[in-house]
Amino acid sequence: MSALGGGLWFSMWAVYLTSVKGIPAASMGLAMGLGGGAGLLAAVPVGALADRLGARRVFIAVSVARGLLVLLFLFTDDFWSLLVAAALFTASETSGRGVKVTLIYLLMPGHRRLTVLAQARVVQHITYAAGAGAAAWVLSNGTAGAYYGAVAVVSLCAVLSAGVLIGLPPTPPVPPARRSSGTRAVRDLPFLSLMSTTALLSLCWPLLSSGLPLWLKYQTTAPVWLAPVTVVVSSLFIALFQVRVTRQGENLKGAIRSTRKAGAALAVCCLLFAAAAWPAPPILSSLVVLAGLTAHIYGELHYVASRWGLSLRLMRRDAEGEYQGLAASTEGAVATVGPALITTLVTGALVGGWGVLAVIFVAAAAPTPALCRRALRAGGRSRASVG
Repeated sequence: MSALGGGLWFSMWAVYLTSVKGIPAASMGLAMGLGGGAGLLAAVPVGALADRLGARRVFIAVSVARGLLVLLFLFTDDFWSLLVAAALFTASETSGRGVKVTLIYLLMPGHRRLTVLAQARVVQHITYAAGAGAAAWVLSNGTAGAYYGAVAVVSLCAVLSAGVLIGLPPTPPVPPARRSSGTRAVRDLPFLSLMSTTALLSLCWPLLSSGLPLWLKYQTTAPVWLAPVTVVVSSLFIALFQVRVTRQGENLKGAIRSTRKAGAALAVCCLLFAAAAWPAPPILSSLVVLAGLTAHIYGELHYVASRWGLSLRLMRRDAEGEYQGLAASTEGAVATVGPALITTLVTGALVGGWGVLAVIFVAAAAPTPALCRRALRAGGRSRASVG
C-alpha cells in the first residue's frame, strides 16, 4: 500500500507544488533539496530506536508518521513551510527504508532474507507503477480538488500499510546489556566508507528519470517519448529478474562481484546513451538508447543485489537498525543531490558529462573488495569470505 501512495506522490508532487500551491519552481527545488537533506539525519537515530524498542513497533510508528506528515503539503504555500514539510517527510521516508530492511532481516531465516527483500521490491515496483498511473489521471484532471484528494490517498495508503504490519510477529528489542550507544554505525568507518562509495551507484535512478529525458529531447534524434518507455521496460525486467539476480549476493564474494558488474554495466550504459547523440536516423538512435537501457537494467539489478548483500553481511549484530539506517541515509543523500548532478552534467558537459558519470560508476565499485576486507578486520571476522 505504501508503494502505491509513493508512486502517486512522487509522480505528481512537482506539478502540485508549483501549479496548485503556487510555489516558484526555483524555490520549490531549493526547499525540497534542503529539506530532504536535513531529513536524512533522522535515519540512524530512528534505526537505533528500532534496536531499542523493536523493529516492528518502530516501523509501524514510522509508517503512521509518514501518512500524517504528507498532509503537511496541504498547508505549504511558501519556501519555509515547504522546507519544514520536506524535512519531516523525508525523515520518515528514509528512516522507513532502513527499518524495513531491519525488520525483514530479523523476521526471516538466513537463507530467505535476500529473496524476501527482492520479492518485496518486485511488489513495490508493481504497486508503484499503479500509483504512477493514478497520478497520470490527477495530472490530466488538473483541478486543485484532484490534487488534494490524491494527497489524502497517499496519507491513507501509508496508514493502511501500518495496519497490515500489526499482524506481523513482534521483534524483540536488543537486551540492554548488548545495546549500542547509538553512534556505533557512524563510528564504523570501514562500513561507512563502503556504504558511501557504493551508494554512488544509485545515481542510476536519476540518470534514467532526469538525465535521459533531457538528453533525448535536446541532443538526439530519438523520440522523447522513449524516456517513459524505458522506465516501464526497466520496471518489467526488475519484476522478472530481481529475485534471480539477488541470489548472487547471498554471500560476500557474490555481493562484491555484483558490485563490480553494476559499476561496469552502468558505465557502459552512459557511453551508449552518449553515443545516441551522434548524427543518425531516429530509428538507429533509438536502438542505441535501448542498448544503453539493457546495460542500465543489468547494472541496476546487480546494484540492488550487492547493496543488500554488503550491508547485511557486514553490519554488526545487535545494532542492525542503526546500521541499516546508515545505509539508507547514504543512499538517500545521493538521491537528494542526484537529479541536480545528473542534469548539470548532461546539459552542461553533454557527451563529456556522460563520460564523467561512467568514471563515477567504475570508481564507486572499484574499492569494494578492499573496503570489505577492512570491514571484516574491524568486525573481528575472517577475511576468507572476501577472496
